[in-house]
Amino acid sequence: MKYPPQKFTSLRLRRAQSTQGFTLIELLMVIAIILILAGITFGIARGVYNAQARTKARAELSAIAQAIEQFKLQYGDYPWHDSDIGSYPSSSGEVTNTMLMYALTGRMVMERQANGKVQVRLVSRKLDDPEVEKNPSFIDPTKFSTSGSADDPEAFLDPWGSPYRYRYKGEATPNDWEVFGFHLYSVGLDGKETKSKIGTTTGIIADDYRDTDNNIDNIFTGE
Repeated sequence: MKYPPQKFTSLRLRRAQSTQGFTLIELLMVIAIILILAGITFGIARGVYNAQARTKARAELSAIAQAIEQFKLQYGDYPWHDSDIGSYPSSSGEVTNTMLMYALTGRMVMERQANGKVQVRLVSRKLDDPEVEKNPSFIDPTKFSTSGSADDPEAFLDPWGSPYRYRYKGEATPNDWEVFGFHLYSVGLDGKETKSKIGTTTGIIADDYRDTDNNIDNIFTGE
């Protein structure tokens, strides 16, 4: 089929126009759709990660709790907190968290004195210390994320990088502890807690513990 020159030119212009790129508005619309989809994908991925992290935290809390029970079988009670906190490093956060690590790895022992009192004694900070190696170890710290160093792990870290919290009797005030058992928990995604909601010496948890924003996402062993 033959076209007059004018008509042929008109067809060629229309075809050229139809093959031009997106207009600015179309490009902006495409970018907006991509950003929306990316936001949805990121939100889903973050939700999946947090769910997996909470599952991991519960599993690790369970493992640590079992080690604490084994410590009790060996020494007759759960690890106490030494009243001489200067003996323990505090770079991991709270001294009580480092003491739990020391107790479960043979670096802290509990000894009953002749007068009947129980004394908490730091053996050594180093795992490879000959005296430490003679003591029973109740957990393998290499199976967890920890603060400190390989030869001196200081605290068990939860999936968000905060030390797991441990609360129990203090050596100076053991008779003040009023609840059954110990408290072991993660401070969750936000890494925060309102400490005043758990009695330092009594262990009593306030009724409004979960009403505080900092404590909403905390995960206790057994939950």
